[in-house]
Amino acid sequence: MFLPRRKSTVVPLVCFIALSLWYFNNLQPTVGPLLPSTQQQAASHRVASGQDPSAPNAPVSASIDGHYDPSAAVTKPSERYPVQSLIRLPAGPPDNIPKIQHSFGTETQKEKAEREQRLTAVKDSFVHSWEGYRKYAWKKDELAPIRGGHATTFGGWGATLVDSLDTLWMMGLIEDFEAAIEAIKEIDLSKVKLQLLNVFETTIRYLGGLLGAYDLSGGRYPILLDKAKEVGDFLYGAFDTPNRLPVTRWDWEAARKGTEQEASDVALLAEVGSLTLEFTRLAQLTNDDKYFDAVQRISDVLDQQQNKTTLPGLWPVIMDAKRGKFADVGYTLGGMADSAYEYLPKQHMLLGGLTQQYRKMYEATLTPITKHIFFRAMNPENEEILVSGSVRVNENAGAIVPDFKAQHLGCFTGGMVGIGAKIFDRPDDLQTARRLVDGCIWVYDHTQTGIMPEIFQMVPCKDDLCKWDEDWWLRAVGIRTDKIEEVFQSMTEVAKGRWVAENQRLPQGFSSIPDRRYILRPEAIESVFVFYRITGEKKYQDAAWRMFTAIERYTRTDIANAAIHDVTMTSPPKDDRMESFWLAETLKYFYAIFADPAVLSLDDYVLNKSSTTKGDSGHGPGAFEASNPVDVYRSHISELLAPVAQKPVKDIYDRLAWTQTFDKGDLGLAVPSLRVPPKEATAKAAEWSANFPSSDLVEKPVVAGTFLQFFFKPQPLMGLIVPSILRKKTVYGTNPKLGLRDESDPSKGQKRIIVEFSSPNIAKPFHAGHLRSTIIGGFLANLYEAAGWDVLRMNYLGDWGRQFGLLAEAYNMYGSEEKLQKDPIGHLFDIYVAINQISKPEEDEIKEKKDQLKKASEMGRDTTALEKEIEQLGSKSVNEKARQYFKRMEDGEDAALALWKRFRDLSIERYKRTYSRLNIRYDEYSGESQVEMERMERAAQQLAKSGVSETSEGAVIVDLTKNPKTKKLGKALVRKKDGSSLYLTRDIGEAVKRHELYQFDKMIYVVASQQDLHLAQLFKILELMGHQDVAEKCQHINFGMVQGMSTRKGTVKFLDDILRDVGEKMHEVMQKNDTKYQQVENPEQTADTLGITAVMVQDMSGKRVNNYEFSLERMTSFEGDTGPYLQYAHARLCSITRKAGLSAEDLEAADLSLLQESHAINLVRALSSWPDVVQNTLKTQEPVTVLAYLFKMTHMLSSSYDVLKVVGSEPEVKKARMALYEAARQVLNNGMELLGLSPVERSARGTPDRL
Repeated sequence: MFLPRRKSTVVPLVCFIALSLWYFNNLQPTVGPLLPSTQQQAASHRVASGQDPSAPNAPVSASIDGHYDPSAAVTKPSERYPVQSLIRLPAGPPDNIPKIQHSFGTETQKEKAEREQRLTAVKDSFVHSWEGYRKYAWKKDELAPIRGGHATTFGGWGATLVDSLDTLWMMGLIEDFEAAIEAIKEIDLSKVKLQLLNVFETTIRYLGGLLGAYDLSGGRYPILLDKAKEVGDFLYGAFDTPNRLPVTRWDWEAARKGTEQEASDVALLAEVGSLTLEFTRLAQLTNDDKYFDAVQRISDVLDQQQNKTTLPGLWPVIMDAKRGKFADVGYTLGGMADSAYEYLPKQHMLLGGLTQQYRKMYEATLTPITKHIFFRAMNPENEEILVSGSVRVNENAGAIVPDFKAQHLGCFTGGMVGIGAKIFDRPDDLQTARRLVDGCIWVYDHTQTGIMPEIFQMVPCKDDLCKWDEDWWLRAVGIRTDKIEEVFQSMTEVAKGRWVAENQRLPQGFSSIPDRRYILRPEAIESVFVFYRITGEKKYQDAAWRMFTAIERYTRTDIANAAIHDVTMTSPPKDDRMESFWLAETLKYFYAIFADPAVLSLDDYVLNKSSTTKGDSGHGPGAFEASNPVDVYRSHISELLAPVAQKPVKDIYDRLAWTQTFDKGDLGLAVPSLRVPPKEATAKAAEWSANFPSSDLVEKPVVAGTFLQFFFKPQPLMGLIVPSILRKKTVYGTNPKLGLRDESDPSKGQKRIIVEFSSPNIAKPFHAGHLRSTIIGGFLANLYEAAGWDVLRMNYLGDWGRQFGLLAEAYNMYGSEEKLQKDPIGHLFDIYVAINQISKPEEDEIKEKKDQLKKASEMGRDTTALEKEIEQLGSKSVNEKARQYFKRMEDGEDAALALWKRFRDLSIERYKRTYSRLNIRYDEYSGESQVEMERMERAAQQLAKSGVSETSEGAVIVDLTKNPKTKKLGKALVRKKDGSSLYLTRDIGEAVKRHELYQFDKMIYVVASQQDLHLAQLFKILELMGHQDVAEKCQHINFGMVQGMSTRKGTVKFLDDILRDVGEKMHEVMQKNDTKYQQVENPEQTADTLGITAVMVQDMSGKRVNNYEFSLERMTSFEGDTGPYLQYAHARLCSITRKAGLSAEDLEAADLSLLQESHAINLVRALSSWPDVVQNTLKTQEPVTVLAYLFKMTHMLSSSYDVLKVVGSEPEVKKARMALYEAARQVLNNGMELLGLSPVERSARGTPDRL
């Protein structure tokens, strides 16, 4: 029989949660695990019940609130073969394991809509099957999805229920998740409904399911860990054998009675070798090494025997576990062996790379696997696909005999090889992984149902070219048949093969299909998911969708989903079986491939055979350790201080704040913030400091009045921060989880924010206000994107109104097609100025005549002639023509709109070129023209209907002075006496429209402080008219004015003119150092970049609300806190890198313990705080928060160069210092890009050669 490769547990990838594993083990006994509360509770309950809290076999049972029920515990017999010396979890700083997951960009709205539609379809399928299970098989192992019954297959403890917990949580089905937890309370391990228990299946389904759910839910449900420990202690009895290898088919009742037992001399490799991840994770969470010892002994045997088998490097399917040896001659990566291989790279990750044993074992398997097990299959499309087969070794002949029979279960290999290629830096293996994954997709695509069978045989290529040969295929089909038909006697081999292929429904490429079932297996979609996350290639999402729709079509029943008998039939009969991995794994991977990439990230989780993840939900201990390494220290300090202060861990964690200066520590805690009376705070601070346990990560806290100051120990910090930066590169400091709608359920997606900024008026100068809005808005968009929000950058143009009628008349009079094409904004501005020189005298004359009319009327004179003259002047005026033209635009006249649209489109294209120089981009160019008249009318009607607006002297207003709370907002004019609408009406309609269209969670208007009143009125009116949900999501980010911004000629001009002038000035400054100037590859481009940086940094150097003086001389200086100085600091680090001549591998291998100097220590302390700076900037929304940090850090760098010299230092010291400098350069680069700057590598300012 083929033992199914079950579900896929996801266990936290410890090395990517920084020092977690290190201090799990290295700081015992004073330090608990990352989520210690459960352990502390467990200890206290055991003491309360008279148990020794350190006793390894203390019985465990629990309720949902974490309380134990000793009466329900399983009684355990004393061990016959107790371990004399435990193998302990490896300790020390985790190794630097490379990033696995692709860096995904921003998807289009269309792509997102398609992905979310597919995601919903998968979730609906899960809900359908889960509801069937709840109705017909609740608390049972499996559902019978056709008749509605149930089956007991794995001990009767509710395998499907436990196995599906992680998927429930990931899909946000929290009510069902908690209902399942209530049911778990009733699992009684003293009642097992099978005499022989499969230890492997019980481990992956129950132990893995419980651990995965505990991790994914962030430790919120202690019962999950309690029950996991109960299961682990129960299964631990299977290891009580003379050689400590487990009894895989275990008579648990006989063992409980004290019957002697020993491991089988005929055991399956997968059942012995696939227990490591679950037991190791249990050891990490409980701090009990006995579980790790149990499985590490198995790994040691596999390690010792790996090169002693008949096919060195691989282990055969059958193992003599009794003697710890192998004598079989059959080898496969399919059933009975699969996960023993799969777990090797994953155990390496789970242990943080602290031992190279699993890497060595994995890499030793690759040569024989690729040479003998994987084969290229011939196919009609001539695609380069690989399939995983099997071999037997003929010991007498010394021959290796291949068998080209493949299994659906073997499709896990693509994912395994892909992960191994990434974490062990084997790039060539990635192509092998691709071909394996493509092979599984190919098989799905080429059956009649679009579903892969359980077992199938394909034809290997006959030569290296591997071109399709139909006769070769048909001969292979004929040879494979075991039928004896009279008709065959007169047939050629080809004809025989054709007859068999037609009668057995064999698609081209398949030589036989021994097992045509599909039993809802997950292995293919698992590898497709893994490879999609590695490469980011959308074709794998599309393949997954084809797979899902085919499976859903043929397996769905009225109750759930069922296995099918024959994937080659167009209407295959169903089997009344739904194994737990359908809900627990298959649908989980279909869901994950269409979820946001942050869900089930391969850089955060290790996937094994049962359940899911360590959840980083909530801002508590361990909240963002993968994104912010300093959170490791927050967790650590909180856990150590909690029992001393008798305060909750989370309360301490939330109040640990970063400090302004290093002399006050790396983190500080205000004792009164923990609800300590002020009079007692000083004494409490001293008491807590005195009783603070010793730690390998932090010094004993320093008392400073009512504050505790925590100083990080330098070497652990150095070993954590520098490798983290070198590994994460541009994502160091970002935290995509902050942008999730629900951090506990990433499947709910990202929060969406609209940032409206810049908003120039077409045909008018791009003035200082627009410049500030552009710079600040671009920064805020980058900031929220770094925090994981779905950011929509919007430019709301001033593109409507009577001035466009005037512009059209101007173009008719002065327009030049050539000038319009060359510089649309400048040309439109010029003709707009020209026509105003005509219209102004006309308007002045009309105004003068109207004044005369008024006086004449007051004196009782005849005004008929004067009225006629005014009417004639008005009808002939340019403004009247402009009004009529704009009226045609409002009426929708095609010709009038065509010219307006052309002006608008050309202007936008020109704006785009200007914005690109500032690293600014937009997702949407909106504008006043896009607000439909119907929306404005609807808004006006709603204001009137709700009683918010009123008529005053013929105009419509909203009188906010009537309410004392809004009195300062005054009276808002909504509509003029002549019935025309104002900006406020448009803004109301536009805000409601955006909310309907984009369903945003937040919208920011980046507009000058002169508009404070207007926007305050807008938000209040939205609230009053019933759109409180919209108003609450809106925010005005204001800013002060720039004074003196003009060209060098003294005239206010467009932004391009300003940037040109600053660039020219920077070019002049650069030319003063001719030697360095000659080294710059493109000095004009560099000068332009430096000039833009100068403008932007001067703008961001103070708080937004402050006005500042635009100073060309000051901003272009390399001295002081200026943009050029920041660029120089980055260029200088690049210069050091060039001169050092070290590779990335050299830096990764650097011995950071050599960095003992105070300059190095303070620099790494500064680098460690960068993620906190980014997170704090989300609160301040001030670019200066980032800028101040960068200047502070670069000043520290500058003072380090004379002390931490690279050139001329000892080789190992050189590597260490260069690793630190490269980390500093990366952080500087990240900060500059967050601000919207483009870091340069050469600045043409002198860099001392002594570096």
